Amino acid sequence: MIRPTCSAALNFGEAMGAGTEKDKVNKLRICLKELRESLRNLNIQTKAKLYSEEIMNPLKKENDELIRIIVTLIKNLR
Repeated sequence: MIRPTCSAALNFGEAMGAGTEKDKVNKLRICLKELRESLRNLNIQTKAKLYSEEIMNPLKKENDELIRIIVTLIKNLR
């Protein structure tokens, strides 16, 4: 969980400092990939019942919201 989550945050920071729109979109796509990986990881942990639904559902919801934000940013830059 730590690797994709940290990677998403770091790539978002890189995207905000990108010199060109093309570079920004590329870094946002990497961020999106990592967020989707985090969501898959959360789903696996939920199905394995490693944590309760009460703990996992807010995390999955927030992750989904971040995915939607990144997708919107990418669409607006095209």
